[in-house]
Amino acid sequence: MEIVKKYISDVLTGRILACEFVKNACIRFNSDLEREDISFSEQHYLYCAKLIENLTHTVGEKAGENFILEPWQHFIVANIFGFLKLNGTRRFTRAYVELPRKNGKSTFAAALMLFGLIADGEEGAQIYSAATKLDQAMMVFGEAYRMVTKNKIFAGHLKSANSIHNRYVSKENSIFKPLEWNPKKQDGLNAHFCCIDEYHAHLSDEMYNVMRNSMGARAQPLLFTITTAGFNKESPCYKHRKYCTKVLGTSIKDDALFAIIYTLDKDDNWQDPKNWKKANPNWGVSVNPRILEEGLSEAKEMPHKEVEFKTKLLNVWTDSATTWISDDLWNACGTSDNLAIGESYGGLDLATVSDFCAYSLFFPQTKFCKTFYFIPEDSLNKRNDQSGESIREWVLRGNIIATPGNVTDYDYIRSKINELALLYGRPEDIAFDPYNSSQLVIQLQDDGFKMYKYRQGFISMSKGTKELERLITGKEFKHDNNPVCRWMMSNILIVQDAAGNIKIDKQSSNDKVDGPVSKAMAIGTWIEENMDKEVPQEFFVYDL
Repeated sequence: MEIVKKYISDVLTGRILACEFVKNACIRFNSDLEREDISFSEQHYLYCAKLIENLTHTVGEKAGENFILEPWQHFIVANIFGFLKLNGTRRFTRAYVELPRKNGKSTFAAALMLFGLIADGEEGAQIYSAATKLDQAMMVFGEAYRMVTKNKIFAGHLKSANSIHNRYVSKENSIFKPLEWNPKKQDGLNAHFCCIDEYHAHLSDEMYNVMRNSMGARAQPLLFTITTAGFNKESPCYKHRKYCTKVLGTSIKDDALFAIIYTLDKDDNWQDPKNWKKANPNWGVSVNPRILEEGLSEAKEMPHKEVEFKTKLLNVWTDSATTWISDDLWNACGTSDNLAIGESYGGLDLATVSDFCAYSLFFPQTKFCKTFYFIPEDSLNKRNDQSGESIREWVLRGNIIATPGNVTDYDYIRSKINELALLYGRPEDIAFDPYNSSQLVIQLQDDGFKMYKYRQGFISMSKGTKELERLITGKEFKHDNNPVCRWMMSNILIVQDAAGNIKIDKQSSNDKVDGPVSKAMAIGTWIEENMDKEVPQEFFVYDL
């Protein structure tokens, strides 16, 4: 208990840097010790803590060493297992723990699940490591599997443990297995312990609710949710997090929910290394400061890395999207010189029948890109939004080509591409999005162009977009100062899904991103031509 008391004291006096949520959790603990309707059992807390510290690490530098709980982990174990109701059962049946990567959350969660399997005295307990995908569910279960195979403490307790993809069965007929969410197959569960891993990745709260409801027949179950921050503030995880912060702030009373969130405070400078310890309780233990220092350098240079740095290394929830390229950075790449020199690669993005189309030419020798825009005249005249006046001005200045009629004039675009081939030389390839392009592609192939299908999906767009970002941030990229492309660049957002994948989106239905799409397609084609069309797996994922 002395470890827990010292941790609380160090947090509340500032000897340990901590955010308001951690401080509130410590204040709550102290306050709960004074209550008469619940009690604290040091024996119950130490029973769990000692079992965990009899386990050994199985990977990394600490492999083979005993799992020594850090003070913050002692604090969590003391809360969950130490507080009892007057009838002797545990007070907390739900826990929400949020912290960044590399703080040992999978190992910690696996140890708690193993305690529920062999040491909690529950006959026929069902223990699950649950996630949206099996590979994520295996993160906790796989760590538990390795612990069992490396630790003699489990000898005689488990009857079967023949496969990492199977399940463990204890002598008390309890089971432990990974669980991939499938709403059609999750009936009949009777969970005792369940770890929901990376809750931020869940698109709905179905799994959480099903697992919680499955515990109705258990006297002292534990639904243990552990996650890093995410990118979607409309997700069930973020909504649950907001509820947890209100419980910690005492505006809502929920006596069955334990919560602790390791993150930065609202006004903290995320670039200041002094603040990083707040979010990383395992600082200097499993969290290497060098990793964050290197990550900060990348975050400063590449806009999408900033979001990843904040969410995954500092556990800061971000908006669903962030501006990709700043206006200043884009303008710095503009040039009045004609750098259309050497071989070229084309990118063709065709829109619906009445919207923008774009054709980009990229010249690798000079890193120069020139884009041509097309829009039907009738569509232009009907635009009465805020952008309409600017678009009409750009047509008058020649920045956009208005084609006759009320639908996209593919014959005109075909003619223009042939005209540009005479002016700048025939491009090596023209990358095209197959959507809305079948007839024009056939015609351009008949004209002798090599057409390259380039879908606007994660894998295909990844390399070109990353390379475009690198060239722009490094000020190697050059463009022709077309104001239309500047407008489109200003409407681009980098969006990250729950799994951390990145895609480009637009801010509203009237904003366009056709120019950057065709640029990235042209650059992507050039990269693939020079890389024998191999797709390196380490590239970040984009979807334009």
